[in-house]
Amino acid sequence: MYIVSSLEYVIDRLFRSGIGEPGYKEQEVEELLEGMDYNSLLQAVRHEAKTVYAYTTQGKQSQTFNYRGADLFGQRATLLYTDFEQSDAGIVLTGRRYELWLLEDMSLVVTACVIVDIWDGEFITEYREIKQGDPWHTPMCLSLEDLSIKLTEMFCRFNRSELPIYEL
Repeated sequence: MYIVSSLEYVIDRLFRSGIGEPGYKEQEVEELLEGMDYNSLLQAVRHEAKTVYAYTTQGKQSQTFNYRGADLFGQRATLLYTDFEQSDAGIVLTGRRYELWLLEDMSLVVTACVIVDIWDGEFITEYREIKQGDPWHTPMCLSLEDLSIKLTEMFCRFNRSELPIYEL
């Protein structure tokens, strides 16, 4: 399902749906989309795709209880954007964030993720839940400027030959 025209369509639609109500002007969106290298971005998206689980535990020590719950999407996905809602730091870092995922079928999904990180990554547990609706109608605060930067960083990694080439 990795097709350049499908990726271009979904990114263009996401950015253009931010015009008006969410507060972006058409000219701003045009500038953010200008220079987007969709061929390279698709290579980066494919490289970074992974199975996303509803619940995980992961530790760095031997004999740690590592666990993967149900496959949340039924297909691999690439994380495009994260919006931190709240967090609390100490020996145990707890946080809640919203995530924007691009699925292999080129659809977008927003998840809410609760993370508990003990001793700076020694043990991490994450729980994810799908939020219904398009990204603009979820609790996520989507910044098109930040998303544009993230997408540019992704395709630039490919252009610098840091990623393998995938046959499409």
